[in-house]
Amino acid sequence: MSTTDNLFAPDENQAAYRSFIAPKQPDYQIQNISDEDISSVIANLDSMELRDQIKFLITLSQSERKTQARMEKSLAKLEKGLNLLVDKICKTKIYTLIHKDKYLMKFGYSENIENRLRTHKKDWIIVATEEGSKQAEDRMKQILKDKGFLPMPCTEEVHEITPEIVDTFAAADWCGVRRNRELILKKDRQLDCF
Repeated sequence: MSTTDNLFAPDENQAAYRSFIAPKQPDYQIQNISDEDISSVIANLDSMELRDQIKFLITLSQSERKTQARMEKSLAKLEKGLNLLVDKICKTKIYTLIHKDKYLMKFGYSENIENRLRTHKKDWIIVATEEGSKQAEDRMKQILKDKGFLPMPCTEEVHEITPEIVDTFAAADWCGVRRNRELILKKDRQLDCF
């Protein structure tokens, strides 16, 4: 044997030993065990060898851990989705406003009610706000359209105050209109005539 890089390799095939790369072993895959498999193994547990029992225990615990990790990940996604949905539903508001100087009523929906009210604070009086949705606003717009009430030009949310429109809002149980009916109607010119 001559002096080579590898003391244990024969001289005549030294190149084969230098370039040898061991094949990559596949990662061990944890088996998923069904409930039927678990039941059948447990029924035969006494007749199994100790080594097979330990193997089963390891496989079962790893399978449970893998399933639990998957469930926790799914639960985290569901929780995130639920929180977004709750924020969207519970933090969205519908509102009713009346104009300070004109005989106008404004209704609508907002995902950021504080910002919306801050924007309208100068010219509008807040009648009421409550939890609501865009769908509630759309239903109210459709009811008004079906009854023949037209909004002011260039808007879908501002209407002239009349007893008929206030009664329509109250009948639809729109945000605060029923309990604040008199406050809203005090703005009506027709009541000033009496």
